[in-house]
Amino acid sequence: MVYPYWITKQTWKTQLTDEDLVNEHGHLVVMDKVLEIGGYAAGYCGKLFAASGADVVRLDRGERPPAWASAKAMDLFLHSHKRTVVSSDLDLLASLAAKADVLICETNTADELDQLGFDRCKTPVKVALTPFGRTGPKANWRASASVLLANGGYTHLIGEPDREPLSLPGHYLEFQTGALAFTAANSARWANQSTQIDLGQLETLMSLSQFTTVRWHCAGELRSRHGSDFWFVVPSQLFACADGWVYLNIVPAFWDPLTVFLEQPELLIDPRFENNDLRMVNRDVLHALIATELAHQSTDELLRKAESCRIPLGVVLSFEQVLADPHLQARQFWQTLPVDNSEPVYTPAYAFLQGNALEPGAKRGVSW
Repeated sequence: MVYPYWITKQTWKTQLTDEDLVNEHGHLVVMDKVLEIGGYAAGYCGKLFAASGADVVRLDRGERPPAWASAKAMDLFLHSHKRTVVSSDLDLLASLAAKADVLICETNTADELDQLGFDRCKTPVKVALTPFGRTGPKANWRASASVLLANGGYTHLIGEPDREPLSLPGHYLEFQTGALAFTAANSARWANQSTQIDLGQLETLMSLSQFTTVRWHCAGELRSRHGSDFWFVVPSQLFACADGWVYLNIVPAFWDPLTVFLEQPELLIDPRFENNDLRMVNRDVLHALIATELAHQSTDELLRKAESCRIPLGVVLSFEQVLADPHLQARQFWQTLPVDNSEPVYTPAYAFLQGNALEPGAKRGVSW
């Protein structure tokens, strides 16, 4: 077993040279040491720490939750900039935690967290990630992301109104939880606080459902399923065109240029569409009118017209088209990672640039 250097040394910082602690600009760099334990929420949190320059060690206890991709793909995406120790030894866990600045620990239940000795760990900042949090009647309920999306009201809102509700694919919930954990832990570190942070994935969902809750608190309205129709702003809908689909999202400020885009300026004085409230009442008529106008045009034509008229229109791209998107290529979003002795894989880089993006030298993730 190969341990990272900060695990095997009594005093981590004294093992580094001056050159190790100074970046290319001559600024002092002190890396946080992060111990990561758990599934995909903890993994994404650790990925963000690694992107920020932290020294992240993943303690792999041999437990793999179901994934939307292969185990190898998940490891490459989440753990390629970390070091990993494979062990379920609780004494080792406690020893590593005592040498870390931040502990990110994800378990299936609150009791499992207790069994790992989370409260006894000596780490200054400790983040607990569980489906329902450490307290409350559901603290020891197990739940997958799909179950939590249903419990949190998200599934109720996705799909066509006359069909069964749908769930979100992928690891949206786990990654959002990891991002919030990263934010909370960094806040504690910047405030120089020693603390425990208890983050339930259900509450992550509820904290992100602002539009749903605001409609209820401010207007007494309960949202329901409307397919791809945004509903409260008209027109905001998917429309078929000659070679694909486009999405229009026309808030009131874009209504006038939309009539130019459609080459029907007379709609400006049509009493049925005078304001958004009336457009909501007459949405079916308006949607049919737009659908007829767009059906014979190509996505390229529509995109050029939308740019000329300055209205928000998005072409629905296949994933192959996303990979070839010139904007993402210009910003060097895609990177290749070596995989053993086989062909390198194409993978997303970190989502942010550090440094002045307008000058050469800006980098994805940590810039020192």
